[in-house]
Amino acid sequence: MTRRGAQAFYASRWFPAAVWMLRLLVGAVFVMSGFVKAVDLWGFVFKLEEYAAAFGYPQPRSVMVMSALFVSGYEFLFGFFLATGCFKRAAPWGLALMMAVMLPLTLYIAVASPVSDCGCFGDFWVLSNTATFVKNLFLAAAIALLLFWNPKVRSGLFQPAIQWMAGVWTGIYLVAVALFGYNVQPMIDFRPFPVGAPLVAEVPDDEYLFIYERDGTTRGFPMDSVPDGDGWTFVDRVPKNGQAGNAPDFAIFDGEYDVTESVVSAEGWQFLLVLPEPAIADISYTYAANEICQYADSAGIPMAGLLAADRNGIERWLDLSMAGYPCYSVDDTQLKELSRGTMALVILHDGRVYSKEMLSSIPLERIEAARASGDMPRALALDPFAPFKTLTGICLCGLLLLYLFQGMILGLRAKIRSAARESRGR
Repeated sequence: MTRRGAQAFYASRWFPAAVWMLRLLVGAVFVMSGFVKAVDLWGFVFKLEEYAAAFGYPQPRSVMVMSALFVSGYEFLFGFFLATGCFKRAAPWGLALMMAVMLPLTLYIAVASPVSDCGCFGDFWVLSNTATFVKNLFLAAAIALLLFWNPKVRSGLFQPAIQWMAGVWTGIYLVAVALFGYNVQPMIDFRPFPVGAPLVAEVPDDEYLFIYERDGTTRGFPMDSVPDGDGWTFVDRVPKNGQAGNAPDFAIFDGEYDVTESVVSAEGWQFLLVLPEPAIADISYTYAANEICQYADSAGIPMAGLLAADRNGIERWLDLSMAGYPCYSVDDTQLKELSRGTMALVILHDGRVYSKEMLSSIPLERIEAARASGDMPRALALDPFAPFKTLTGICLCGLLLLYLFQGMILGLRAKIRSAARESRGR
């Protein structure tokens, strides 16, 4: 494009609209990417640990937590700045710096596949490694255009003098969301077992094959044609095509025996103590678990411990915690999908997840109050989406007020600066 043609393009009425479309599109991608990482900070920590293990550089958990918080905040804030027209030069350069790292990294991942997926959007949207690289190619091209175009469109939602206020406000919001998810449970659950989901797949009988045996011969029958007599003896039922529906296959073992159906109650309340990493679980919180167990015994509510451990590990836990509840073995990945944290209380009702919360976030006073209420499961239940709505509402209202009254804020700022200059001149 010639210089005159470029000037005509920049002066056209379509140029600002095109820049704003790129701002919103690219900014929204990074805002979403940063938010879904922050809302489930544990999940992002696990993904970073997977990366570190794949490249042979394992790091302490504390380093991974700070790295996860930094990366998610970086993406969210720079995406927010770009989408709202703040820091018109710094925003695209900040995202370009990130893409300078992510583009070659995702190319390597697409070729070598050291991890199953990049984790760019957490459990919210799982992309293949190739799709992730292609997505980053488009993002890099759009950011390259914005490096030149973005400063030429001076309009933005917030005036330059107060845009830092919008950044601080949204930064506080994201940190609050991330810390709640890390210390309690994610405010929004994108995993296979959110509140309301069955822990064990509820599969209709017509999705199973029923295995019968006669004269040493076994055969599978669909539900509508199972044999009635004729010497056939029922043996087992198995899912069609190897898996029943699309439901996650949550499995609980007692030694080598699958005891899922006998452990998970199909009716009534149930308490589950979930320990995906029992080796690093804080033993001091077992007092609270035992208090809950005492109430469960008195109320006739079954309680069980689910540990990512073998029989020896379970025996060691029973000795250390003095647990009065039975403990079973479950794959650590499934336990991490069920709840976050090193030790969490999951409440089931009729076999469905009713509540989940880290035991460290439940004070003893709350346990005592729940026992006194006479309905401990409901009294202990947590709705993490309620604080999410509150925090998000406060954040949006604050940004709206900042946008509506920015003229007043700028006027007050000018008066303060003028008064300061006069006081220095005296």
